[in-house]
Amino acid sequence: MSARTDRHRNPAAITTDVAAQGGLVLGTDYELGDFFPGGSSLRTAKLLGDPIALTIRVIDKIGYYTKTGARRWDYCAIPKFVWDALDFSVKKKVIAFHYDREGGTEMKGLFA
Repeated sequence: MSARTDRHRNPAAITTDVAAQGGLVLGTDYELGDFFPGGSSLRTAKLLGDPIALTIRVIDKIGYYTKTGARRWDYCAIPKFVWDALDFSVKKKVIAFHYDREGGTEMKGLFA
């Protein structure tokens, strides 16, 4: 079975809640994907367009920390001012890091 990232074309495995907070539009930019394992109510967003551009768009808008200061990902957290200073090619490398950490394999060619 393919990784959740690959099944959903979602290199950072963002949830539908994060996708919406990041300005993505349900039905246009993403669909409701699988529930997270373990009986969670969280769902993975199935990205409908360019997965790298959409992921960057979300992080550009909401960053790596929640409003309460919690990290969105346990393996990566970049201050907003640092993220905002990165150019597209470096942001793409960061998204590749997410993809690798989330266990993706089928979209590796997008990061070449």
